[in-house]
Amino acid sequence: MLLVLDVGNTNIVLGLFRGDVLIHTWRVTSDRNRTADELRLTVRSLLAEAHVDSQEIAGVAIASVVPSLNLPLATAFKPLVGENVGFLNSSTSPIVLDVETPHTVGADRIANCIAAHAAHGGPILILDFGTATTFDLAAEDGRFLGGAIAPEMRLAAQALTDRAAQLHAVELRIPASVIGKNTMTNIQAGVVLGFLDLVDGLIQRFKAEVGVPLQVIATGGKGEMFYQQLDSIELYDPVLTLKGLQLWWSHQSDKPS
Repeated sequence: MLLVLDVGNTNIVLGLFRGDVLIHTWRVTSDRNRTADELRLTVRSLLAEAHVDSQEIAGVAIASVVPSLNLPLATAFKPLVGENVGFLNSSTSPIVLDVETPHTVGADRIANCIAAHAAHGGPILILDFGTATTFDLAAEDGRFLGGAIAPEMRLAAQALTDRAAQLHAVELRIPASVIGKNTMTNIQAGVVLGFLDLVDGLIQRFKAEVGVPLQVIATGGKGEMFYQQLDSIELYDPVLTLKGLQLWWSHQSDKPS
């Protein structure tokens, strides 16, 4: 079995594959101060709860955007799988990163392009709703052509309410009208409807600039609402990044270490 980790700034999403079938997923917080021992014990506990013998794990594939956790993660898994720990990044990417600074492309964005293109072909636009909202464009041949990064809706709302004395945190749901009648519905209209239009507007700009039919897929747990509300998002896969890591690992002739 293969263990994959999508290490983000807020959460670490873990997945366990038997072959190409995802059989378990977990989500834990990305504590940048965790030691290798703490990380290893956390993973062992998750596997034990799922009744999985850690000896069955043949390899670990990681996409990390938190550099300070990379060494602890590599150290944590060495007792479990030896040298069979691989990090997806610009150096190990199987796809061409057709941008000015390939080394700055997040590993999660690479994994998303791998999985989306493998499943749906290209060109395709991948939206990942995580700590930030990323828009990644994969070409017909799978190359990563670049994209856009926007704030995440809840973080933007938090920044607003933290800085404005008379505004308080509210539930971010879609209001009945854009014309708010109280502070809560004013914020909901401005933030929720505003971010729906931000996402839809950027999608339309990508489509206009690409100039050919462009598929659009969303991922990330926070993206489900956008998928349900926007006709411009055609597909939704909450575990796209994990699938990309599995595909990357399975296609390596020599497993990375």
